[in-house]
Amino acid sequence: MNPVVSDEILHAFVDGELDVVESEALIARIRDDKDLAQRVCALRSLRSMVRLAYAEPPVAGRRQPGAATRRQFMQRCAYGCLVLVAGLSGGWALRGLEPQAVATVPAVVAGGFQTVSLARVADPNRVILHLDSGAPDKMRTVLDQADRLLDEAEQQGRAMQLEIIANSRGIDLLRTGVSPHAARMARMKQRHANLHWVACGQSIARFTNEGEKVVLLPATLTAPTAIGEIVTRLQQGWTYVRV
Repeated sequence: MNPVVSDEILHAFVDGELDVVESEALIARIRDDKDLAQRVCALRSLRSMVRLAYAEPPVAGRRQPGAATRRQFMQRCAYGCLVLVAGLSGGWALRGLEPQAVATVPAVVAGGFQTVSLARVADPNRVILHLDSGAPDKMRTVLDQADRLLDEAEQQGRAMQLEIIANSRGIDLLRTGVSPHAARMARMKQRHANLHWVACGQSIARFTNEGEKVVLLPATLTAPTAIGEIVTRLQQGWTYVRV
């Protein structure tokens, strides 16, 4: 009989802080356990409500949100649950979505990469690349992929926005004195104004608590959590690629 999954484990899963083996095992259970899937969705919805409350503080005398606003909020929560059940919070390429919910971009698919978009037609001009590994080949790959996409967009006269979000050991790519590609990344940033690096704040906090000093490369942004940033971008119509 499978033991009950603790809230602490589910919080770590929602925040993308479990390792690959743990995430794989939990995703398998979620797919077969409706109650567990509902718990995950409830946690994601709670986090969404907290984020929304801080993003939109109440104003005195303001009317209660109408049905359209509530409907938009519920859609955001539903999208978040969909993403979680598909395995995004473990740092995976999304899988198991309905065919009509997934759109692929040929330019991104090249090289065997899987892409996901919540839009019926994926946007090739807004792409988020996700790095959750400090493996040297993964670091090179995410930069090669970014260079290729941006160069293709420039050659075709398209204005492209591209974001690299890193969590877990993937943030080593973005750390001063640790990243083996700092010089290359500086050159890429000079060439492409719409290229952004984003580090997961939760991963930074975890490494700091473990005694590591984390100093980010210049121009690196931070997001509270990697999953929150990815879900937000998906809801905004971006195309997600896990490298």
